[in-house]
Amino acid sequence: MYVCLCNGFTDKDVRECANRGADRVSQVYRSLGHRPRCCKCVKTIRETLDEHREQREAQCPADAA
Repeated sequence: MYVCLCNGFTDKDVRECANRGADRVSQVYRSLGHRPRCCKCVKTIRETLDEHREQREAQCPADAA
């Protein structure tokens, strides 16, 4: 699904950025070589990053000390 119509990137692109360590919207744009234009996609990018972070934390829970 297209996330950013202005720059033409998808949710898959955002997830790939997250897999490479992006955890902020600005890092996604930088990683993809784009800049925000209308910013309508920021919410969706943030939600995608949050989902990725939650999945990662569920797979690797912190050790209870």
